[in-house]
Amino acid sequence: MTGITIGIQIAVRPKRLTRAQQQAATRERLLAAAEQVIARHGYGGASIDLITAEAGYSKGAVYSNFDSKEALFLELLRLYMERDMAELERIVSLEPDKISGAVTAWLESMHVEKDCPLLASELQLQARRSPAFAKRYYALQEQQARTLAGILKRYFKAASAPLPMDPLDLAGSMTALAHGLSLQRPPGKPGVPSAAGRIIDGLLKILTQR
Repeated sequence: MTGITIGIQIAVRPKRLTRAQQQAATRERLLAAAEQVIARHGYGGASIDLITAEAGYSKGAVYSNFDSKEALFLELLRLYMERDMAELERIVSLEPDKISGAVTAWLESMHVEKDCPLLASELQLQARRSPAFAKRYYALQEQQARTLAGILKRYFKAASAPLPMDPLDLAGSMTALAHGLSLQRPPGKPGVPSAAGRIIDGLLKILTQR
């Protein structure tokens, strides 16, 4: 009797996401869509209709995750800030002799292929127009400034150099300079160092000269 082996393939269904995972995925997709829309149309032109069309969702998906368009864009800005501050925190925790080089490398890639300066400028203008929005925007901005001030203190300490001014004022100046310089130039291209980052790196090296 001849033995015959029959291969049976069983289709494995993809694991269903939990409700929390589905909501997180929806928020992420909406934020990515908002980033694209504001880059093309600015804050005023970035309507909920355009964002939902970009994301492939209905308006209900936006309002079940964010209480307003302003809240959506503030969350996008917060994520930008959080990511940058986390990376800088990691850099200044390195051995002192490695910090300067790591900061230079980070600044060279700063805002390349990112719309953070554009988003921040659009939201800053909105803060001037809307007192209610301004309260949330400036609270977020202050949080970033305080985090960056702490990072700058450790950066100067690692370089054995005194801070040239109040760390909060220096943090605000560096942020304004980074955004302003980035907006003055065409969007960055892959593999091309950030011109704004190069200038800021040069200033930091001057300020930390012994």
